[in-house]
Amino acid sequence: MKRTWQLGNVLALLFALVANFLTGAQILDLPAIGEISDKYATYLTPAGYAFSIWTPIYLLLIVFVVYQARDLRDPRDDNDVPQLLGPLFIVASICNGLWTYVFVKEWVGLSVAVLLTLTATLYAALWRLGVGTTRPSTKDFLMVWLPLMLYTGWVTAASIVNIATYLDSQDVTVSPLATIVVIAVLTAALLALLLKRNLRELLFSCVWALGAIGLRQIQLSQSTSVAVVALVCAGILVLAMLFHGIARGLSYDAPHRGAPA
Repeated sequence: MKRTWQLGNVLALLFALVANFLTGAQILDLPAIGEISDKYATYLTPAGYAFSIWTPIYLLLIVFVVYQARDLRDPRDDNDVPQLLGPLFIVASICNGLWTYVFVKEWVGLSVAVLLTLTATLYAALWRLGVGTTRPSTKDFLMVWLPLMLYTGWVTAASIVNIATYLDSQDVTVSPLATIVVIAVLTAALLALLLKRNLRELLFSCVWALGAIGLRQIQLSQSTSVAVVALVCAGILVLAMLFHGIARGLSYDAPHRGAPA
């Protein structure tokens, strides 16, 4: 079964990459994602440059699927990542590829459901792997933990933006005050994840998103209050990550294992 999951992870990521390429290159004669995003823009919509984070995320995910399949021909006991993940990464990758299509087709409500499924699946994967609660080797951290945490952090922020986009598509305006409340709640939830689960690198992607939200508000001169809150919350998360890194580093309380738990 291990080989099935290993191959499934590789093929599922390939599906996501191809789907994103076809949509992004507009080979299927569909509108660009940015065009739909701008059409239903809200106070939570980030500046366009924010989506460039997908490049390092996808590169790291390629590293991840290659690493988890490293013993495909000669199975080793020290690589239990595929069995622990089971179908979780496969489901996440399929949702990733499907989201690009349903979103540009303007099936915004369905896109929310797909993205929330993707997000929930990635959190389940982090929990299954014990990310943040065991002491990983350097290779495990760089090739398993880091890709999945950055990925999960970004889709967390993207899910919130996607919900706001859906509300706008239904002519429900998310006010600046509501936006500020959402940003504050997200920041509090992320700080809780940092304290309870040590998911430090997950916060980086959310900091990137919050910074882009604040910058867009400044560029468009829409809401100074949203811009200030987004940037302040991004700064708070950066400081929290720094203090956590200094205090804890990669030395988690749980006993060391050769592979992620």
